[in-house]
Amino acid sequence: MYIDRLLDSSLPHDLIQEYQHTAVSVPQTITEEPTAASSDADDERSRSSSSPGQDEHANGTPSTPIPRVKRTPQALYKVPSEETPLLEADPDHQISTKQFDPYEHDAADSSAPVVTVAIYINLVANAILLAGKLAVIVLTSSLSVLASLVDAALDFLSTAIVWVTTRMIARQDRYAYPVGRRRLEPIGVLVFSVIMITSFFQIFIEGLSRLTSGDHSLVYLGIPSIVIMASTVVIKFACWLYCRLIKNSSVQALAQDAMTDVVFNIFSIIFPLVGYYSRQWWLDPLGGILLSLYVIINWSRTSASHIRNLTGAAATADERNILLYLTMRFAKTIRQIQGLEAYHAGDKLIAEVDIVLDEHMSLRDSHDLGESLQYVLESVPLVDRAFVHQDYASWNLPSHMQQD
Repeated sequence: MYIDRLLDSSLPHDLIQEYQHTAVSVPQTITEEPTAASSDADDERSRSSSSPGQDEHANGTPSTPIPRVKRTPQALYKVPSEETPLLEADPDHQISTKQFDPYEHDAADSSAPVVTVAIYINLVANAILLAGKLAVIVLTSSLSVLASLVDAALDFLSTAIVWVTTRMIARQDRYAYPVGRRRLEPIGVLVFSVIMITSFFQIFIEGLSRLTSGDHSLVYLGIPSIVIMASTVVIKFACWLYCRLIKNSSVQALAQDAMTDVVFNIFSIIFPLVGYYSRQWWLDPLGGILLSLYVIINWSRTSASHIRNLTGAAATADERNILLYLTMRFAKTIRQIQGLEAYHAGDKLIAEVDIVLDEHMSLRDSHDLGESLQYVLESVPLVDRAFVHQDYASWNLPSHMQQD
C-alpha cells in the first residue's frame, strides 16, 4: 500500500532531523532608545547564537554537511526500518534502505511531456476528421451525420480548450496565483461540457422537428461517406487507447470524448443505413435524437462531478481514512487527532488536520513535527494542500469563523 510505504520510508525522519541541524537565528529586538545594558545583552545574544558549525571548527572537529530533503512531490523515498525514531537522532544507527518510486500511480502533471503529446495527437486527429465530415455532410442530408459533424467540431474546440488551460497552468506566477492555477483544468472541462450539452440540445430539437414534419424522404449514405465515418471510429478508438493511460483530468476528458465519438460514429452509420435499406424514413431523425440524448446525459454527469468538486465537496470516506491513517501512524508523540477536514478544491483535496501534543513539548519540536506532517500529507497524490494545527488539549473552539 502506498501510505504504508510512505510512512515506512525515511522521509518523515529526514524531514524532522533536518530541522534539528538548523541553527536558530532570532532577530534582535529593535528599540527606539538603546541603552548600555541592552547593548551588552545584544552582544551576549549574538555570541550565544553562533552556528554549531562554527563551534566545531573552533574545536578542530570538521563539520559534516547535512543533506537537505528535496521538498517536492517527486522527491525520492528510501524505506528504512519501522523502528526508526522520528524526534530523536541516533548517529550510530544505520538505516538499511531501498529505493522505490512512490509516484508510479500518481496523476501526470499538466506540464508533463506525455500530456502535451496527447493533446497534440488529439488536435491533429480532430482537424483531419473535421475536414472529412465536412465532405460527408455535403454528400448527404442525414441528421445522424450532422450530429457527428457537430461532435467533430466540438472535439476540435475541446482540444483547443485543454491546450490553452495546460499552457496557462504551466506559466506559474507565484505573486498573482500563489498556489498555482491547477483548478483551470476542471474549469476548462466544465466549460466544454456546457458547450457540448447546449449544442446537442439543438440537434435534439432538430430531430424532433423532422419526426413531426411531413418530409418522409430516405437518406442515402454512399461508399465515400461510409469510409470516412468508419475511419473516424478507428482513429478515435486509437486516441482513446492512448489517452486513457494518462492520469490527468484534461487528458481523461479527451479520452472520455474519444470513446463518446466511437459510440457516436458507429450509430451515425447504422441509423441511416438501416433506415435506407429497410425503407424506414424515421430511423435517421430518431438516431439523431438518441445520439443527442446520449451526449447530453454523459456530459451532464461529467459537469455535475466537476461542479461538485469546484464547490468544495467533502472527500469520500476512503479518502478521509487514508489521511487519518497516515496521521495516526506518523509519530508516537501525536496523542490524539482532534479533527480532520478534507474537501475538494478542484480535482484534488485540501486537508486540515488538528493534532494534540504534549503541552510540555518545546515549541521547536512541535513546529518541526507539525510542518513535517504537513509535507508528508501533501506528498499524497490526492492532496493539493495540507494544513496541520497543533493543540495541547483534546477540546478546542471551532478552528474557523462560521461564515454566513
